Amino acid sequence: MRMRHIQKIFILGLFLVQLGFVAGARAQQANDPLTTEPPPLDMRTVPEKYLTEAMAFNDRCAADRNMTQYYDCQCLSLAYLKKRVTEGPIPPGSSISLSVLGECRDATQAAGTIYNACLNRAASFQPGTDPEIYCTCVANSYVRLMDGLRPPINSRTMVRYQTQAMVSCNDPALARKLYHYVPQE
Repeated sequence: MRMRHIQKIFILGLFLVQLGFVAGARAQQANDPLTTEPPPLDMRTVPEKYLTEAMAFNDRCAADRNMTQYYDCQCLSLAYLKKRVTEGPIPPGSSISLSVLGECRDATQAAGTIYNACLNRAASFQPGTDPEIYCTCVANSYVRLMDGLRPPINSRTMVRYQTQAMVSCNDPALARKLYHYVPQE
């Protein structure tokens, strides 16, 4: 019970900090007639039920290995809470979840996994290939590709981008032809 209360305070705190940054940005944009963003939420009006729902979403995200590898779960739970408040009680949680999956991409956790998997294949590299340099390139390229991906992440995309990252680091000229992408150093 105490842990849930601490989590709620933490999420509320993150949300308030984010609103503080947004409020500062809004003050700078106040004279811009093209700004169409809604005003920040007043946390005093957010129902307890919505906070509990956002915390449950955060718990599910944090417990899912793929989610933690490719998303910032705290950011996603804040996006979930904002969307819930904006949409109200009618849409089911699954709809809210799907609507925020394009936000808060962060594949940096996946970089370690990709790097270690790459090092495990070092014996199969072409002679003269420095495993650390090559695997760092592959991991960094993969993260850049995944962070730029807009549709929800799936296993097909993960395999395609792993392959693209490996080809890009192994043969940049071929990568330019095949993908119009070359890793940035």
